[in-house]
Amino acid sequence: MSEEDLQLIKNYLDRIEAAREHLIKQSRDIIGLCKRAIHICVRGGDASKLVSDLKYRFTELYNSVKNIPELFYSNLLQSIAIEYVEALQFYNVVKESRFATLNELGVHPVAYILGLLDVIGELKRYSLELIKNNKIDDSFSILEKAESIYDLLSTLNYTDAIVPGFRRKLDIYRKVIDDWRELLIDLRSRKDLIDRIERIAI
Repeated sequence: MSEEDLQLIKNYLDRIEAAREHLIKQSRDIIGLCKRAIHICVRGGDASKLVSDLKYRFTELYNSVKNIPELFYSNLLQSIAIEYVEALQFYNVVKESRFATLNELGVHPVAYILGLLDVIGELKRYSLELIKNNKIDDSFSILEKAESIYDLLSTLNYTDAIVPGFRRKLDIYRKVIDDWRELLIDLRSRKDLIDRIERIAI
């Protein structure tokens, strides 16, 4: 090996190391923004400015490692992208009653799938928040959106080698949805019974 080759290798690895440190540092901030945006939406607040900041920072980070395969296809970036998809999809469902497309979010397809699946858990949290405000019909509407995600993604049949953790998440969220539906049906039945009793008592 020549000294010239050694220097080329060192420059290449130094570039990867610097980009990785930047990725780690930014990941904490971006994941924090994701969690804050979800929390605000669950509570019924306005997270629009936070989401705009999140989009800008994620896109900037994503582009900064786009030409570094060792990082672009790493578990580290994918975990950030999954959190990002989850937060943005949750925001879109709650505030705009729609799902953002793969092209809109600009992430790897695997991160898109796994992030979208994780939205189901946040939608359940939001649904339970609606129940606290006696909005059972709205809560059922959120359940239907979660079921539409599950039904759509359950048609995919890939191994963990292609979509890591996907089958396990599907199994988990199937039970989440079943328990959630059972809870809402029970609450609606109780409410209907109370309403009937009140009408009879008048």
